[in-house]
Amino acid sequence: MEFQIEKNSPVPVVKQIQEQIKLSIAMGTLKKGDFLPPIRDVEKQTGINRGQIHRAYLALRRAGLVSPAPGKRIAVAVSAAAPDFISKKCEELSKDIIKRIRGIGIAPIAFARYLSRSTLEDERRSPFIAYVDPDREIALRRAGQISHLWQARIIGLSADEFKLALAHGSKIRKVLVNHLARDTIRHLTRGRKIDVIPIKISFTEQTIRVLGKIRTSSLLVLLPNHAITGAPFIVEQLHKRIKYREANISWMDVNEVRDFNHLLNSSEYDRILVSPGARSKVPVELLNHSRLVLLQMELDLEDLEIARIRAGMIA
Repeated sequence: MEFQIEKNSPVPVVKQIQEQIKLSIAMGTLKKGDFLPPIRDVEKQTGINRGQIHRAYLALRRAGLVSPAPGKRIAVAVSAAAPDFISKKCEELSKDIIKRIRGIGIAPIAFARYLSRSTLEDERRSPFIAYVDPDREIALRRAGQISHLWQARIIGLSADEFKLALAHGSKIRKVLVNHLARDTIRHLTRGRKIDVIPIKISFTEQTIRVLGKIRTSSLLVLLPNHAITGAPFIVEQLHKRIKYREANISWMDVNEVRDFNHLLNSSEYDRILVSPGARSKVPVELLNHSRLVLLQMELDLEDLEIARIRAGMIA
């Protein structure tokens, strides 16, 4: 692999190296298990200080895209988003477009800017990527977060809205989902050419601190219906964060709670943990109850970077 470094570009060299590797992974040029060029070779080829190359490789490692390999080498750690034939088609299409626009007297870089504006307008009319969650509020919030991080338009849809969009001929081709809701959303896309990309979610630092202070033995976690199948995983993660070894954690579908006041005031459970998807079912006046713990979750940034590659978002 050879790097094309523009030393006068406003884009930092470290960023250029990262993005070219990400592009190669996304397009299938670099496959899982392939080795990145040694830092010394990249230094000779580009004239870039090896410290900057090391920083670029380190950032890719932290993002989970590459990992150490025997012989002090660095190997690609993720699968390509695009099959080989798609990579080949993109390369052929790019060469054809450049040849045509040169033929009509337009600078390739000028056409690239025009194409960028046109594609943004097209995606505004017909979104390509969506974050889908059974809970609409969560879907909108996480879509906003990812849009900001990726600098791209990601729409947020509830599972019901997504199902309706499909029925009306939606052109969405990439669907991002909380990894616990993957099977639920994938079922909706059966028979369609839609790539469902799961992203891990984890407890926020604030939630981890709160869980670490719990010293009670009887706990109940309330979950939305779609998360019940993932209850064992959630309980396992809670046990890792709750340091009190005698803690016994049960779970319940929040829709089965008939009386929240009774649940909170009974002696059956010492604390009630509420997952984000179940929060809307809790009466507002009880959200600050001393025995209630509102769990906060966030997208795993390492997994999100891998999802970005799978979704083909390489700019």
